[in-house]
Amino acid sequence: MSIIPPDHGPWRTPSSQPPFVTVQRSHSGDYAVTVRPGADPVDVSSALGAVPVDTVFTEAFGDADITLIFRTIPGTSALLPAGIGDLPRIPAMR
Repeated sequence: MSIIPPDHGPWRTPSSQPPFVTVQRSHSGDYAVTVRPGADPVDVSSALGAVPVDTVFTEAFGDADITLIFRTIPGTSALLPAGIGDLPRIPAMR
């Protein structure tokens, strides 16, 4: 399979293989973002949207498949500006 995506649908992730980008939470609470060859910037940015904003990038592993580790820094939620990291609110549901 070529890592170059087609220029038309369906969605690019091959059905018989894992997605190009995955996000998993470890037992220790770290977030592992694994990027496989063939991922494009939209794949990566969509996956990073699942990583909480009060985490920081701490390390990376891999060669062809790269895994980025994001770790929550204790006490950082209190340091974030108001509204950052909060769940979105729908006005009708207040």
